[in-house]
Amino acid sequence: MPSVNPPLLLALVLCDSTIREAGSGKISLIGTFNSLFAHNFPCVHPTMSVYVALSDGRGKVPCQLRMTSLETGAQVFGVNGQVDFKDPTSVAELCFQFNQMPLEKPGIYSIEFSADGELLGTRKLKVDQVKPQP
Repeated sequence: MPSVNPPLLLALVLCDSTIREAGSGKISLIGTFNSLFAHNFPCVHPTMSVYVALSDGRGKVPCQLRMTSLETGAQVFGVNGQVDFKDPTSVAELCFQFNQMPLEKPGIYSIEFSADGELLGTRKLKVDQVKPQP
């Protein structure tokens, strides 16, 4: 059963990779980006990380991260999980790593994060073809 208020989305960031420091637990986002490029399509993008930060959650909250093509509606990936909030003031930091991500064609893609069945945030990712150099 959904809670009264879903968590608050603090961040939804795309990057090449994330690193969590062993001693402090701090997370570093390496190579943030807003678009991807490829020479040919279909292609396979080698690696992409999605960093999500949430607050104001209560108890165990089901969540979903997914990426779809805005043109075709085809889903590139979808991940379901659960976040366990100790108290509403805590911040949950989630790092998703996607390897060998298939991209059928250039276009605009949507990355969406939902919790408790409610869309908390979305961002667009432009995937473009590299133009040949003259």
